[in-house]
Formats: sequence, C-alpha cells, structure tokens
Amino acid sequence: MSALEAALQSHWAMMPEPLETLCAIAARENNPTPEVLEAYRSAAAERGERMTVRDGVAILDVSGPLFKKANLFVKFSGATSYEILRRDLQVALDDAAITGVILKVDSPGGEANGCDEVARAIYDARGKKPVWAFVSGMACSGGYWIASAAEKVIVSDLAVLGSIGVVLGITDRKKADEKNGVTRIDFVSAQSPGKRPDIHSDEGKARVQKMVDDLAEVFVSAVALHRKTDVSTVVQKFGAGGVEVGANAVALGMADEVGQFEAALSALSKRGYRRTTQRSPGEFFMSENSNTAAVGDNTVDVAKIQAEASAKAKADTLARVKAIQTSDEGKARPKLAEHLAFSTDMPAAAAIELMKAAASETPEKPEASYEQRKETAGTLGLGTPESRDKAPAAANDGWSQAVSLANPR
Repeated sequence: MSALEAALQSHWAMMPEPLETLCAIAARENNPTPEVLEAYRSAAAERGERMTVRDGVAILDVSGPLFKKANLFVKFSGATSYEILRRDLQVALDDAAITGVILKVDSPGGEANGCDEVARAIYDARGKKPVWAFVSGMACSGGYWIASAAEKVIVSDLAVLGSIGVVLGITDRKKADEKNGVTRIDFVSAQSPGKRPDIHSDEGKARVQKMVDDLAEVFVSAVALHRKTDVSTVVQKFGAGGVEVGANAVALGMADEVGQFEAALSALSKRGYRRTTQRSPGEFFMSENSNTAAVGDNTVDVAKIQAEASAKAKADTLARVKAIQTSDEGKARPKLAEHLAFSTDMPAAAAIELMKAAASETPEKPEASYEQRKETAGTLGLGTPESRDKAPAAANDGWSQAVSLANPR
C-alpha cells in the first residue's frame, strides 16, 4: 500500500487544507529528490528535540500534522508522532527535576487513531504534575483534543481553536475502473453483511456515517471531560465543527486565558520547587530527596515536620469540639453546640460566650391563665375539652338513669 493510499483510507481529525497538502506530498513519494529531502531535513534540524527543559518545566512540542507512529512526515516534515509525544510525557513525569509540563501546540490535527490515548495520558498526568497547554497558531481537531486535556489552556490573540469532529474520506474508483476496463467483484461472508458496506446504497452510507458519528462522539465526550462541561455545550458552543479565535474561544469556555508563551512558562515554573546546588548560610533549598530540605548547614526532615503539624492540628480540633459540647452551655443547648463545633471555626471560648448570650436573651414562656391551668389540670367535673367531647357513652347513660329515678321522688 502506498503512502497516498494509506492517507486516503485513514480516519482524520484534521483541518482540510493541511490534509490536502499532506496528500499532495504523499502523492510525490515515488519521485523524491535529494534537494526536497534536504530541505525537510534542514527544517527538522532547526526544530531540535521534541522535549526541552527550562526552569524545571518540560516543553513538549505538538506541531504540524499528527500521526500515531513516527514516519517520513514526522522525520522530515515537522509532524508529530503520538508515540514520541507519549514517551516524552512519561520522561517528564518520571524526572524528579521536572516540576511541570507545558504543551506548545500549533497543529491542524491528524490521525484519529492514537489521539485519544495520548490525550488521556495528558489528562491523567494532571494529578501528578501541573500540565498546561499554550496554543500559538492553531489547535484544531486532533490538536485541540490534545490541548484540551491540559488542566489549563492559554492561547495567543490570533490562535485558532476547534474543528471538533471526525472526517472519513472514501475514494470511489468505480468510474475510473470501468473506463480502464477493470471490474471488481467482492464476495462477503453471509455472516458479515457489514464488512463491505455499499457506499452507493442508503444502507451502506448509513453504516459509514454511524461509524464516523461514533468516533466523533468519543472526541466530543473527551473534550467535555477535559473542559469540565457537558456534551451539549461542546456541540453547541465549541464551534460546531468550525473554529474560534483567541478571546472568543476563551469566552466560550474552550480555553482559559489569552497570554504569551514566555509568561505562561514563567508562571508555571514558579509553581514548582526550585533546586539549587549552591547556597549561602540561612538560604532554604529543596534537596533531591523531596522529603528533606536544608537551611544553611542544617538538614530538616520536611515529612516529619508535616506529620507533626498534622497531628497537632487534629488534636487541637478534637479539644475544641470537646470543650464546646461538654460545657454547661453546650449541654443545655446541644443542637447549637453541635452547630458551633462542626459548622464553624469559632474558638471554644467564643462559642461558649455566644451560647451564654443566647441563653440570656431567650424569652421566658408567659404564665398560663387560670382557665388554661384549670383546663390542663382536668378539674373534677370539668376535664379537658377533649375528655368532654370523648366521654364514654356508658357514662352518659348512667347519668340519665339517675336523673330519671330522682324526678318522681
């Protein structure tokens, strides 16, 4: 299979213009010249290594068309391989001297195959080290998929973001083959009717469209996860397959802020620990062992200090809660004491004083009237309204009989 045929049969998350250029280069594969290859080599040499490090920050270059594996385009044309990018990311995560990672993105996108894996690796790296993305030029299609995976996305004023979606191009050679007298007949197993969909039929087109839609759904869902939003927002506001520029992309939630690369790099480097090999008396520095540090000539066990501080904080919290709940005021007003102990940071002494003040301002219950007290007590012959309303029928009958007997007398 030629490079052109491979390009035409692949799924692409890539802007159309760069894809056309790529196919044009692939079409010339059988006629390379030393001058052309040397031009590509010179351009590649100027770009240097994929990963560089400045001020403790690893810079990962995500530029040009994106491919899963390293190939001629990656070597000579300034393209990017997902596998190389993933390897460089792991190196940055494993190196203790690197405290953060910044993705320098300028890509129209590329192969869908493999893009999801490297984007997920970038997303998972958030909890290990700070990972930012800076977009200069464009982060479109697969390029945006990768950039969105960073915990913070910074864009230049003219950066172009979006083109979220998947494209599958199918070359129909039927008429050309007929003109050349070529007839192709495919026999597909009866158990696998979907193996060779007929793109000329409605059913065949529907099968191919479903596959493309399913791939795009994975893309859209990943962007929604990365940007902490929902799928409908990505579909409706993130360009709908189109692109957004600079501040517009930020306003829509596709990126976080407009800025410059050097400023972003400086801000990210300040988030990490700075290590130095020279120190003066009294100067604090982190050692290669992240659990120890030094002040002047004295070594300090950072982990031990942190553990002791944590234990003291827990003990102080328990003592405060106990003081509030076991005080006389707390016992008298347990619900208020529980609220002050667990829902506020108020010191125990202040909480107790507040409960005292609340007690002094609690209105006394007004004294009941004589009639109310008499009714509550159930005075002989009177009882409560409830007892009068619910008097047993047998008692009423007894009084009636007594009255009847007394009247003749």
